[in-house]
Amino acid sequence: MIVQAAWSLVRCQHGGKVKEFYQRLYLKKGAKKSIIATSRKMIEVLYVMIRTGKLFDSMPENILNRKLNQYGLSKKIKGGLDTRNIGESVVL
Repeated sequence: MIVQAAWSLVRCQHGGKVKEFYQRLYLKKGAKKSIIATSRKMIEVLYVMIRTGKLFDSMPENILNRKLNQYGLSKKIKGGLDTRNIGESVVL
């Protein structure tokens, strides 16, 4: 599932740092190895986000705000994520 998310990110217009990471590896390793390495990097970033409670800042501010508003979330508050309404819109 993470590999599919990685493919989606590297093919979209706003892939950000993840897309740059993939493209850098793609030139040396090819598509399959690069997408697996990108997926692993995404898992590492996700782990750090959970551990520290901070958002990953790879996209411009206006795009981040639009996406957060789309899912009914707000930006991080002092001390970590604003988790008041995350359970309502995120299903694991």
